[in-house]
Amino acid sequence: MRPSTGLPLLLLLAATTLGWNLGGYRLLDPDEGRNGEVAREMAQTNDYLVPHLDGLPYLDKPIVYFAASAALMEILGPSELAARLPAYLATLGTIALLVSFAGRRWGRTAGWLAGIAYATMTLPFAYAHVAIFDSLLALCTTAAIVCFFEERTTLSWLAMGVGAVTKGPIALAIPLTVVVAEGLVTGAPLRRVASLRAFAVFALVTLPWFLTVTRKFPEFPAYVFVTETARRFTTRSFHRTGPVWYYIPIFLLGAFPWIVPACARLNGWRAAWAARREAGTREALWLACWVLAPLVLLTLNHSKLPQYVLPLMPAIALAAARTLATTGATTAWRWYAVIATLLGVAFILLPGRTGSPLSLTPAERAAMVPAGIAVGAVLIGSAAGLVLAARRQDILLAALAYAAIIIALPFSTAALMRAVGDDRSAAQLAAGVLPVLERAAREGNPATVLGVAAYPPSLPFYLGRTITVATATADELTSNYVVAYQERYRSMQGSPLKPLAFWQATLAACSTPTVFVARADNRDARAALAALPLIAQDYHHVAYGPCFPAPRTRRGTSGE
Repeated sequence: MRPSTGLPLLLLLAATTLGWNLGGYRLLDPDEGRNGEVAREMAQTNDYLVPHLDGLPYLDKPIVYFAASAALMEILGPSELAARLPAYLATLGTIALLVSFAGRRWGRTAGWLAGIAYATMTLPFAYAHVAIFDSLLALCTTAAIVCFFEERTTLSWLAMGVGAVTKGPIALAIPLTVVVAEGLVTGAPLRRVASLRAFAVFALVTLPWFLTVTRKFPEFPAYVFVTETARRFTTRSFHRTGPVWYYIPIFLLGAFPWIVPACARLNGWRAAWAARREAGTREALWLACWVLAPLVLLTLNHSKLPQYVLPLMPAIALAAARTLATTGATTAWRWYAVIATLLGVAFILLPGRTGSPLSLTPAERAAMVPAGIAVGAVLIGSAAGLVLAARRQDILLAALAYAAIIIALPFSTAALMRAVGDDRSAAQLAAGVLPVLERAAREGNPATVLGVAAYPPSLPFYLGRTITVATATADELTSNYVVAYQERYRSMQGSPLKPLAFWQATLAACSTPTVFVARADNRDARAALAALPLIAQDYHHVAYGPCFPAPRTRRGTSGE
């Protein structure tokens, strides 16, 4: 099969398997469970302006991802598929953007390779399956950076505007860091960064929602720009710190396997730097700035998470495609064969030897070893495939060798992901609680659910209802905004936030049937609730109840 036919088919295969098993495992707490519940409440209330969590305003993140997921839930119902589908679709959008740009710039072969590379890179694959905002953010930042490179300033600011109402100011910081760094290195004029029309488009995208929310919540601007941005960047108060090298292993693993051909030309960096003002070297230095400048910015940031480097992955895909399209299947094949073989051996041998000290459920332990063997075997086969491709000078076979690892991953890890989903989700807990609630409702005596200093984020999603929480700090809701303004929302009529002692008073009086949910390690609560039936438990939480109101004694009678 010729590359002109085989590469598009390989991209189609990669894009299809990228979405495989999208709804095949439970929403993972805390992030997926919380985001899925915000979208469920949005779909239920049809309030597409202000996100809500447990009935409270959730202003920690902007609106776009929640609205997209909620719209899908209107069609598909509240499900894992609807919660994750926007992330997958955003990944497909990024693939299409890379195919188009690389094809225009370096030819069709490079275009197809760029799409295949991004679709079969570890980090894009992982976050195409997660109901969080970063895949959509990566689409927006990629569009902005590419449009800046092509001097389409207005489109860049349009993309950054969409990114800003998806995840906030980081959608501006990453593209502007890249374009400024490139300008300083290559001497490219920075006047293309902005224009009045571009600013107008950005304002048109961002200001309507921002001003409307600010009108309802005057504290919103200070919360966004001071608490969520400045404090997150400059302080350790969010407890997401890491060493200065934090992103290095994440970046290397996240860009695998395509980082190997992407870095094949690094030995020529001195010549590229010496000729940095010449037009012919601009693309290589632009791609380097796309990786290095945001990486420095993210390293300086005191709040660190693995997904923050996802917007850097398109640069690796483009660099790999550019190199392979130019130098062919022999590009860095020896390096890759050694690395993939060693990793394959490690995946085959290590899970069985190192799995026991890890905090894993029995199902996770059982699934880890066969998953490791399968991944290891594919890695070794990938190395052999690239050796053969290099000998035959076959670019299609080389692309297949690189892509095989991620194409096989949804199948080789399906059992493991189901086990992880069962462990990291409250679905099992909800399955035990829901029949109790339904039976109480049929009997005309509806029951409530009360969290005892506990709020499993996905529990309301799987119950299809909000719950009350007895809490001292509101930290259980994993919302910095709710924590910051908890006193206001505690006093709100019908607030789900109750004082910590509320659960004990509810247990003693039990004026309405109540199911109590507590952390599995909360011994005091479990001892107090032990008189009630244990109706559900998982590795993290337990549910007792329901308690029922004491029957009223008719006047004029007694039990004597």
